[in-house]
Amino acid sequence: MGFGLTSRKGLGIFSAAFVAMVMAGQSVMAADWYAKDNRQGGHDPTMFRDENGYILMSTNNNLAMSTSEDMVKWASKGRALSDKPNWDSWLHQAVGGKHDGIWAPDLFRMGNKYGIFYCGSVFGQRTSAIGLATNSKLDFDNPSAGWADQGEIVRTTNDNNYNAIDADVVQTANGEYWMTYGSWNRGGIRLVKLDPNTGKQAADDKTNYQIATRNGSGIEGPSLIEHDGKYFLFTAWDVCCKQGDEIEQTTYKTAMGRADKVNGTYYDRSGKKLNDGGGTILMQRYSRYVGPGGGEAFKDLNRIRFVHHYYDLTGDKYNHIHIRDVVFTDDNWPEMGQPFLGRYLSAEAEHGAMTRAVSGDITFNYTNDASNGEYVGYINTKGSKIRLPMNIMQAGDYIMRYRYANGGDADATHKVTVNGKSQTVKLPKTGAWGKFPESSVAMIPTTLKRGGNFIEVEPDQNYAELDRIDFLRVIRDTIPANGFDNGIKVRLTDKDQFAIKAGGYAIFENVVTDSIKSTDVKVQLQQCSGGTLSIRDGSKSGTELSKCTIPSTCGTGTWTEVSCSATTKLKGVKDFYLTAAGNSGEVLVGNIKFGSDAPTVSSSSAKQEISSSSIAPAESSSSTETAALAPVAVAKLGYSVVRNGNNYTVRFDKVGNYNLYVLNSIGQVVTRKTVGLQSEITIENLPQGNFIFRVMKR
Repeated sequence: MGFGLTSRKGLGIFSAAFVAMVMAGQSVMAADWYAKDNRQGGHDPTMFRDENGYILMSTNNNLAMSTSEDMVKWASKGRALSDKPNWDSWLHQAVGGKHDGIWAPDLFRMGNKYGIFYCGSVFGQRTSAIGLATNSKLDFDNPSAGWADQGEIVRTTNDNNYNAIDADVVQTANGEYWMTYGSWNRGGIRLVKLDPNTGKQAADDKTNYQIATRNGSGIEGPSLIEHDGKYFLFTAWDVCCKQGDEIEQTTYKTAMGRADKVNGTYYDRSGKKLNDGGGTILMQRYSRYVGPGGGEAFKDLNRIRFVHHYYDLTGDKYNHIHIRDVVFTDDNWPEMGQPFLGRYLSAEAEHGAMTRAVSGDITFNYTNDASNGEYVGYINTKGSKIRLPMNIMQAGDYIMRYRYANGGDADATHKVTVNGKSQTVKLPKTGAWGKFPESSVAMIPTTLKRGGNFIEVEPDQNYAELDRIDFLRVIRDTIPANGFDNGIKVRLTDKDQFAIKAGGYAIFENVVTDSIKSTDVKVQLQQCSGGTLSIRDGSKSGTELSKCTIPSTCGTGTWTEVSCSATTKLKGVKDFYLTAAGNSGEVLVGNIKFGSDAPTVSSSSAKQEISSSSIAPAESSSSTETAALAPVAVAKLGYSVVRNGNNYTVRFDKVGNYNLYVLNSIGQVVTRKTVGLQSEITIENLPQGNFIFRVMKR
C-alpha cells in the first residue's frame, strides 16, 4: 500500500495520517470502484437531454426511441410516427423507390417544439432526402407519441456532388438554427439555415454552404456545437460499418475543426482549413474499440457530451454506444474524455490518449482483475505518455486514487502532471503484475479547477502498470450546489445557479467525509417554495443523513440560510445525493454547509470588496480561489472593476477575446461571460456580497 504524497506547495493539508484515514474508510465502496461497459447497441446515435433523463435514437430501426435516467440502463419506448400509416410515402417518392431504412436521426428542440430530422437513401448513391417530424410536447415516459411528419427539408440526386443524409441541427448564440449534413463525395459537408417556426430552410438565407471536404475521400456524420463563442464541427472519416468477420476493414475515426461563425471558415488545431481536407483527429481505433465515430455532440446539464458508436473487437464485433465528455482546453479546443461507465469522477487508463516513444510501448491488456476488464502496461520509455482529459464540476482540493500494479523487485515512480503541474509519485511493490486489489492504490493530492482538467502519466523510475484513477473531493465545510455531477429535474440557471424541482436529485460523487468535523448542516436558498431537501447516502433513496425544511417564501437575489437536521459523525468516501420533495416550484440552492462557521454568500451590509487581476495566459489562470481577496490597486493591471449598485462594469486595458468569471467568497462561480473584442462589459443584478473577478484569455 503506497501513498503518493509530495511536498508540493499548497497541499500541506494532506498529511500521511489524513490520507491513511481516507484509505481506511474506502472499503465500504470497494465494489463500486470497478466499472463494466454495458455495451448498449446502436449506430449513428442521437441523444437528447430531458430534465428526466436521456432519450436515445439511432439508425435503421425506424425511429425507435429509448430512455434512461442514468445512461446505463435503457428502456425501449416505441417508434415515432408508427401510428401514421404510410407517413414515409413522400420519402419513397423522393428516392425513386424503396429507401434503405431510416438513417441517422437527430432529435433536437427548436424554440417551443421538438424535431426529429431523419433521412433515407438508396445505398451507395446520392439519391437521398432529409425530412422532419415535429412534436409540441416530448413526454419522457412516452416520447414516441404525438409526432407529425412535415415532409422534406432537402434532397439530392446523383447529379449533386454531396449527399442529403446525416442531418444535425445547432442553435447559435444569437438564437438562429442551422442544419449541417453530408456524406463522402467532393461536395463534402453542407450547411443551411433553418426557419425556427417551420424547421424548413430559412427564406432570408438560401445559401447551401460547404464547410468541410476531403475532395472525395470519406467524410460524413457531421455534428455542430457552440462553446464559449466558437463553433465546433465533428465529422467521421473513412470506412464505416464493417462488422463481425469484416471488422478489420473498418477504419472509421472522429475529426474536428473550429470556426468563429457557424458558417465558417472551419480550421483544425494546426490551422488547416477543413475545406482543404483539414481536421484534427480526436478518436480512432485503440485497444478493443474499433471505428469510434458517427457521433453527435449535445449539451447536457453542465457539460457537453459526444455520443457515438464503436465496434467491439474482443466482444461480439458489432456496434455499441459510448457517451463521452467533451473536455475543453483553456484556449477552447475540445478533447475526448472518458466514455461513461457509471461513474463521473473516474478515469480508466485505457481510454486515455496515448503517446508512444517506441513501438510496443504502452500496451492494452485484458483481465477480470482490472476495472472494465482492461489496464495499460509497458509504461516503460521516457517520452511515452497517457493523457486523461476530465471534466470536474467543483473546483478545490482532491485526492487522486491511483490504482496500479508493480510486480517488480523494486519500488517504481511515475511522473503525474495535472494541468501543467508535475509531481513524482512513489509506487511501492504490490507483488504481482496485472492484478489490482484494494491495497494496490496510491493516494495523490492535487488541486483541480472547475471545467476541463488534463492529467498526464509518464514513466519515471522502474515500471508500474495503471488501471484507473478516481478523483476524491476533499470537503471540510462547504459543497457548492452547482458543483454537482449529474441529476434529474435539476438545472443551472443563466447565472450558473443550481435549481431543483420536487422529485429531483443531484449527485455529488466521491466526497471525502473524514475531513468534515461538524455535524451541523445548513443550506443557502433563494426562490423558496416549501417542501424539503435531503442529503442522502449513496443513492436517491439512500439513508437520509440530513433533512432541511424549506420556507414557503424567501428572497430572490439574496440568500436565505436554513438550518437542517444534524448528521451523525461522517466517515469514509461517500456519494451524496441531494433530493427534493414537496416543493411547489423550483428552489435555488447556493451552498451546502457543514458547521456554523463556514463562509456565507447570503446578503450582507458589509462594504463591498472587489478584487481585480491582470489578464494572464490561460495556463496560469485558475478559478479555484477559496477566499475573497482584499482590494488592490489596479493602475498597472489589465482591467478594472467599477460598481454601480448591484451592477459591475469590467473595463479592459486591451481589447481581446476573454472569458470573465465572477466568483463568490468561497470560489463558487456566480456567473461567467464571454467577451469578444469589447472594451468593457457590464454584469447586472449581482446579489450583495464579496466577489472575485477573474479574466482568462480564450
